[in-house]
Amino acid sequence: MFLLHMLQNYNKWKVLQIFFDHPLVREFQLREISRKINLAPSSVKNYLEELEKEQFIIKQKNRVQNYPIYFANRDYKNFKYFKKIDLQERLFSSGLIAFLNDTFLPDAIVLFGSASKGEDTELSDIDLFVSSKMKKIELTKYEKVLNRKINLLFEPDFNKFSKELKNNILNGIVLSGYVKVF
Repeated sequence: MFLLHMLQNYNKWKVLQIFFDHPLVREFQLREISRKINLAPSSVKNYLEELEKEQFIIKQKNRVQNYPIYFANRDYKNFKYFKKIDLQERLFSSGLIAFLNDTFLPDAIVLFGSASKGEDTELSDIDLFVSSKMKKIELTKYEKVLNRKINLLFEPDFNKFSKELKNNILNGIVLSGYVKVF
C-alpha cells in the first residue's frame, strides 16, 4: 500500500523538488514548472494546489500580469524536514556517499551546516565532514547533479576541532559510520 501511495505521488514530489532546489530567490509560474519536470500543466496545477493547502508553497498574484506565481514556504517546519530528506536521498542516489566511502574508507561522513537543518538555499554549499585523511579528488560531476558546491572537511581526529565546530558536526546528520567523540 505504501509503495502504491508513493508512486502515485512521485510527480507531486517532482513539483516540490523545484522549490527545494530554489527556496530563496525564485518565483515560479505553472507553465515553467510544467516544462522543467515534463508534466502536463493541468497535473502541475493540481499538485500546486495540494502543496499550497499543505503549506509547502505560497501562491501570489503577479502584480503586473495578474497570473499566479509560487514561492517556497521556507518557514514551514515540514518544508525543512522534507528538504533534508530530499537532500539525503540525492546525496546517496548521486553516488557521492558511495564514492567517498570507497575512496577514503572514513569512520564517518556527516552532513552539517545549513543543509543538515533544511535551511540551505540555491546559493549555499553542501558541507560534509569526512573522518579521514585528505586526498585530492574531483567533485564536479556530483556538484552538477546536486546543483550545489560541495565542501568537504577532512580530519581523522575529531578532537582536533574547536568546540563550536564539533557541536556543529555533532548536530548534523550522520550519513555513514559514526563519529568517535571519546
